[in-house]
Amino acid sequence: MDNEAAATLFPKSTNSAPGSNLEKRIQNVRDQATSIWDKLKRNPHDRTITAAAESMIVALEQLAFTVSKGKHTTINDTTLDDIGTRLWNATTILIREDAEKIDKTAVCTVRCAASFIIDCAEKLAKTNASEFRIFKCYLKALKMCLDHEEGILATKLVDRLSKLYDALLKRETPRSASDQRTFSVVSIEYYMWRVAHAWKQENTALMDLLYSKLPPHLSSVNIPSKKLESLVDIFYQIGTDFLRKKQYENADKWLGLGTDLFLHIDSDGDLSETAIELKFNVMRNQIRALYNTGGADDIAKAKNLLRDMEDEFPSTIWFLMLKFDVAKNDKTGSPDVMLDVIMQMIFLGNLTATSFKIILNTIQSLLNENAVLACKALDYLLTKKLSLVDRQDWLQEAFVLRVTAISKDTSMQQHDSINALTKLFAAMEKLISEPLSAKAVNGGQAILWRTGESFFASEKFEAALEWFRLGLHPIFYNSGEINRAKIFRKVMLCDFNLQNYTAVRGTYSEMPAASQESPLTQYILYNTALTTFDDELAQNCLNKISTSPTADARMMCACAMEAQQKDNKSITLAAMKFIVQKLQDKDNASPRQEIHVPALLRCVIRLMVLEIEKTVPNKAVTEIDQLCQYFENSHALAKQSQSSQAAEGSFDANECEWFARNAYNTALKGCKRWPPESTLRLSDCCLKFIGLYQGKVDRNDAQAMDIILWQRITALFLSSSAAVYMARLKEHIPEQRELFQMARRHVRTFRQAIAEYVQFISTRPEIKDNIETRQLDLQAKLAAMLAFDFEAAANLEIWSELPSITEEILKLKPELRTYESLVDVLLGASSPVDETLIVLQMILSATLLDQDNEIEKLSRWVRCLVTVSLPRRQEVTEQILSQVLIKLGDFKERYPQEETHWLSTTCWNYGVDLYCTNNIPGCKRWCEIAISLAGFVNETIEYQMQQNYLRICNTNNADLM
Repeated sequence: MDNEAAATLFPKSTNSAPGSNLEKRIQNVRDQATSIWDKLKRNPHDRTITAAAESMIVALEQLAFTVSKGKHTTINDTTLDDIGTRLWNATTILIREDAEKIDKTAVCTVRCAASFIIDCAEKLAKTNASEFRIFKCYLKALKMCLDHEEGILATKLVDRLSKLYDALLKRETPRSASDQRTFSVVSIEYYMWRVAHAWKQENTALMDLLYSKLPPHLSSVNIPSKKLESLVDIFYQIGTDFLRKKQYENADKWLGLGTDLFLHIDSDGDLSETAIELKFNVMRNQIRALYNTGGADDIAKAKNLLRDMEDEFPSTIWFLMLKFDVAKNDKTGSPDVMLDVIMQMIFLGNLTATSFKIILNTIQSLLNENAVLACKALDYLLTKKLSLVDRQDWLQEAFVLRVTAISKDTSMQQHDSINALTKLFAAMEKLISEPLSAKAVNGGQAILWRTGESFFASEKFEAALEWFRLGLHPIFYNSGEINRAKIFRKVMLCDFNLQNYTAVRGTYSEMPAASQESPLTQYILYNTALTTFDDELAQNCLNKISTSPTADARMMCACAMEAQQKDNKSITLAAMKFIVQKLQDKDNASPRQEIHVPALLRCVIRLMVLEIEKTVPNKAVTEIDQLCQYFENSHALAKQSQSSQAAEGSFDANECEWFARNAYNTALKGCKRWPPESTLRLSDCCLKFIGLYQGKVDRNDAQAMDIILWQRITALFLSSSAAVYMARLKEHIPEQRELFQMARRHVRTFRQAIAEYVQFISTRPEIKDNIETRQLDLQAKLAAMLAFDFEAAANLEIWSELPSITEEILKLKPELRTYESLVDVLLGASSPVDETLIVLQMILSATLLDQDNEIEKLSRWVRCLVTVSLPRRQEVTEQILSQVLIKLGDFKERYPQEETHWLSTTCWNYGVDLYCTNNIPGCKRWCEIAISLAGFVNETIEYQMQQNYLRICNTNNADLM
């Protein structure tokens, strides 16, 4: 093709009849080609070039069909031929100048279009100037399309080529010797590229058919060396592809064809270096394919090829690699042959980066076959080559592989392997002039680590210990603190499993300070402390683990489990407390997803109760306070879980019921021995848990609801009792008032709880008997709660409510001690006289005539009431004394005589006081009461009072005794 002509403009045709249909179609092709030419000149990367060229190819295919029918006149100008030639040359220039950046699809499409244009021009002109010109043009276009994976264009070109080749075969005119030689070479290229096209389409049958047509042409001509290289390369690619796909027979077949092509080179032609390298690669891959087939004949053939290569090619590193592969695949040979080949590689010449890498990889391959021979090869490499070469990096790489070889040498005993490595490390220290690189250190340590881990997993702890100890050799000093810490910990674990607890602590002392503080290190030391019953050390390890920023709740759980397995309750409890601390961190919610929080808290609470019970109560105040905190924190977490879908189900109804029940039971057990504050906190916590899970229980479940409602009543009773008791002990008035107010709130809630309980039970026939069995208990609890309410109201100086509370208590007919408590509160408070009289009168009226009550207590209350009421409310005094007289009539011997005497004397003196104020009727009334009472004292006093009373009645102013 003329490259210079590509720079001129396209001439216009002048020979066709203007306006004819054929001319218009030719002109259309010319215009399209001109447009593509302009785009290529302006911007070769224009994305519209491909589409324009494809459109032109379609037009050319239609034009070619018309021309093939002979419906055209001869066009004598060369317009289309020039256009095709220049487009072709333009693509050639683009490929040469900008091969990496051009659009390969566009170039292939333009070249394909250029081939079609030249072919069409040739047919229009009917010159047949060269029968091979168009054929070669199509072949070159096909090669380009195949190289750039343009399968559709390649198929179009193959279709054209097959038609042209058929025409060449059918030519009747004899060819000259030169033309016949050209035809043979063209035929070889045609079939070869057709084979390549079939290979791209994975059509193996067509490949075989096409190649079967090659031998006649190969035998008739010698191929030029330049063309031979491209043809062999096709077979090389095909055979290598089959080799990669493990289709070894096809690989041998096509690679063998590539080898055979070198027999048809021109006698005066010399192979280029590229061709020589290609021939070497073809033969090498063919040998590999033959060995992989496994047949005896194929292996013999491979050995013959190897001998041919040994005669033809000099001993290079690549050839020795092939010899090694052959020796490796030769199952009948000796492994020593592989070692001899490696020795030849090492002895071959000066080491380069490439040859060193190949040698090391080959030794690695030998290592997989025979570790002993690999060790020999490495020793030879280290002593004979690397010791003389100033390449520390190569020396270190070989050292790492040597460590690997020793670790894989199963023929050596454990002790011998350790000694061999120790000697290697000592020798290496002398060879190297600088510390091992991080890569070499990590590589060597990784090998020792894997071997030690293998022994450790098999529970061969003594062997594992020796391998891990080697990882701490001074030669690995540059390994980094983290890696050394990992190995130190493995050494500690080996000693721990061997029960060498002193050695564990010794290894710990060898570690750097930062590694000692690691949670993992502390965990191993913690297990050692547990096993040796060193609680102080175990607690210290726990503290360090819990405060470490890298420790998590899972590690603390492991600590707790280890302590629990050792039955060390105090350390187990300490570990669990640390876990709870982690859970309470609001910024660290992940442990809650991994730990069943309620179960953890239950374990902590149980252990704390056991520890407190073993301690004297007055020395366990702090622990008791912590126990209350855990119950309160449990409630906070349970409440939080109700609003969090992620924690849903962790604190279910059963869990809440457990915490409520145990909070109450713990408070009840400790109410006599623990501080009253703890009882109040625990009982209040019980109420909170009941409030959480009451809504989760099905109200149709009568038994469950009965338990819940009754638990609420008992917890309220305990909370109110504790609040009142604490209030009595408080000297600070505001705190006391706050506790009394809390007690009153509990009383109000208690009334509501009882009402709800009675209402619920009454509607459930299946549990209606429960209220009958609990009736007396309910009344007693309600009476006590009302007494607490009375006391709280009195201390809060809410005097107006005292009579109503007393009236409510009287309806319950409680035991006398309830009234006694009311009287004590009333007399101890600075209550107004009116309320005091009302309450005392109500109490005495309800109790004085009861035969079962204690008369001595009532007699003292009567004295109190008479003392308060006589100066102010005489009618109250008279009412009470009338009841006393009834009591004296029935139970004279039970009423204290000194009290009767006091009442008689008091009433007599009050009557005398009235006489002195000239209130004779009043005097007579009270004197008569006094005489009635004196009759129950003794007759002498009664007689004296009667005599004096007669004198009062007979005289206006008599001297009275």
